[in-house]
Amino acid sequence: MFKFTDAKDDNEKHLGIKRMLSSFGNLKSKIDVVKSYEIGINSKETDFSYDLVIVSEYNSWEDLDFYLKHPAHQKAISECKDIKKDKSVIDYEF
Repeated sequence: MFKFTDAKDDNEKHLGIKRMLSSFGNLKSKIDVVKSYEIGINSKETDFSYDLVIVSEYNSWEDLDFYLKHPAHQKAISECKDIKKDKSVIDYEF
């Protein structure tokens, strides 16, 4: 989950979301170990809301590690690293 921390207004927040969608949105098609991949944009603003979430699924912890280290994922991170944001991650098995 990502919360944009320095966005001056909704327009600036939407620009950050657009950049993240552009960078991360097509990773499923570039990294074959991704089982499912979804990006969600917050629709209801509250004091504790985050702005964007990426939910992805893998067949194994090794596949997740492969995704995290993959050059396409690293490129997406690099393209968005200047966007000031808080990030929360939950990795779990089901």
